[in-house]
Order: sequence, then C-alpha cells, then structure tokens
Amino acid sequence: MDKLERAIDDIRRKWVPDGRLGVFDVVVRPGVGVTPGVGVTPGVGAQSSVGAQHAAPLPTNASLISGVTSSRPAQEALRRLATDAGLAEDVHLLPDRTVGHDEAAIVTAALAPLLGDTRLDAARVSEALHGESLEILERQAEWLRVRASDGYVAWVHSGYVATGPAEWARDWTERATARALSAELQTTGGRRRLPLGARLSLHRDGTVELADGVAGTVVGGEVRPESELRVESRHLALPELDQRWYGGAPYLCGGRTEWCIDCSGLAQAVYATRGIRLLRDSDQQFGQGREVPMSPDGTGYEAGDLLFFTERGRVSHVALWAGAGRVVHSALSRGGLGIDDLFGAEPRMAKLRANLVGVRRCV
Repeated sequence: MDKLERAIDDIRRKWVPDGRLGVFDVVVRPGVGVTPGVGVTPGVGAQSSVGAQHAAPLPTNASLISGVTSSRPAQEALRRLATDAGLAEDVHLLPDRTVGHDEAAIVTAALAPLLGDTRLDAARVSEALHGESLEILERQAEWLRVRASDGYVAWVHSGYVATGPAEWARDWTERATARALSAELQTTGGRRRLPLGARLSLHRDGTVELADGVAGTVVGGEVRPESELRVESRHLALPELDQRWYGGAPYLCGGRTEWCIDCSGLAQAVYATRGIRLLRDSDQQFGQGREVPMSPDGTGYEAGDLLFFTERGRVSHVALWAGAGRVVHSALSRGGLGIDDLFGAEPRMAKLRANLVGVRRCV
C-alpha cells in the first residue's frame, strides 16, 4: 500500500469505520486521461461546478480519486487530499443524483433480502420486512443501495419494493402501526402470508391495508397494534418471547423472521418488541448496553442478558440467557432456534462455553 492509498484508508477508518453502517467505495485511477473542463477539476467533485471553468488545467494522464461515500466529512477530506496531492477528484456523496425524487423505498413483498452486492447470488446480510421503510442511497439499474432503520447499508432489488418521496414513506410509517404475527391475509388477488413483525395499517373494521395499498382480511395468525405487543412483551421474559414467536425457526445467515433467522437477528427482533434498538450483527451488539461480569456458573446473569462468543478471534455469535444455565439462540450447529444447556457435556456446548467473551445487559 503506497502513501496515497494509506492516506485514503486513514480517511475511511476515521469517518466510515464500519462498512455495514456507511459507504466508502473509493479508488485511485492512475492516468485516466482526464480532459480539463469535463466533469472533474483538482479538488472539486463532479457534483460541484464552483470554479470549474477557471481551474488550472490538469495533465491528460492525471490520476483520479473517484468513488462514492455516505460521509460528508470523508468527502471533504478526500477533496483536501486530492488538492494537496495535485490529483483530480470525483467522489460523490450519497444519496446521489441517481435517486432523483424517490428518496425512500417501502417493502411490498413479504420480505426483501438485503444483499452485499448487486448480484442475486451475493451474500444475504439481512432482511427487510413487509411495510418497512428504507432510505435510498443510490440506484444502479434495477438495484438500490439502501439504509435500513437499524442503520445497515445493503443492496435490494427494486422488485421487492415500491419507491417514492420521503414524505410518502413517512405517511405510511405513521399509519402502519400494526404488526403481523405470522399472519395470513385474504385479498382480492388471493392469499398472502406475512412474517412476524411485518408492518400493516389496521382499520377499525378489522381489515388491514398492506404496504402496496391492497386491502385484506386476516384469516390466519394475528395482526395487532404494536402498542399492545409492547405491553405484552413486558410481562414475559425475553427468552420466553423468543420461544413463543420464533421457536423452531431454521437457521439462515441474515434471517430475521420465524421462517428463518440468525443469532443476532433473533436478539434484535426480540429486543425490538420492548422498543429497544439493537444493531444488526453480534459484534455490533457487543458494544451496546452495559457489561455484566462473567461467571463460571452464570451467577449474576439475568434473563435476557446477551452472551457473546468468538470464532477465529472475532465476536460471531450471541445468545440470550434464560436462567438455570440455559441459553436461547439460533445456531447453525443445532439447525436453528432452540434452548440449550450452556454447561452441558455436549462437545458443541463445551466449544461454545470456551469461546464466551462477554455478557451485556441492554434493558
């Protein structure tokens, strides 16, 4: 890594330290053949035309710092770096002009996979549920780079969502105060299944409005006001909620529903029932709440405490303490969600126990 690349990486680490919560896609293109006056000037991004006509001419083989970032301080730092180095700069700030007036997306499918790249076979990093609103950062053909409500940045195919102005999305969010509990709805177009947590607008006559404007009648499961679920959740221990709503769900990396769920998605979802916002991944959640001293037998742990485990030197798994040595978690080693004896003799539990690195309390 040369001096310029190190300087760019220093900017990334300062302003966008976690690529899951921000965008910093910046590269140096050597000898790109920049033509003075065509979109790029020294230290001035393509989005700004101030001084473009009066800038000093660049050599046609000048190097170019280009890309996109969601951080304005990062963009400004890159511009200063380019100016100091005598380079061209074309770093766009997200959201960018490709978004147009459609600043927001609302999930109209039952759920929308959030992917790490603009390919259908890209890794699923999370999911957005029906009725959830997403901020659009940029558009590339049929793909949207979005920021979810938990701050997670990923790509979603436009077929899963409807798009519109921010005011349109806010109006829906204010009206969609009901949540599906594994609901099945009868609509004029047929039956539709929605996962636990999907957002709907519940009318006084008991009918519901889906995110795409379709009206439906509940024929299976439940649709209840979120306020009711919040009250109910405070009368049940969090691990009990896990088992009641997500019990038996198979494991899927990036999953957030009773159809498929991962360990941190489970923790995030069950805490959300009490209005407590957790970040998406286990290593991010490890920085939330307050520390609980680790104990060889669980003494001092309370139901709902989050236990964190490492693999290959990084936090990669989280479980909820259920009391009496038991944890509730979604793990690939057991195929999905269930309850295990953390102090049991099974080899997989012995391995898990050996990798415990911290306990956090977020309530």
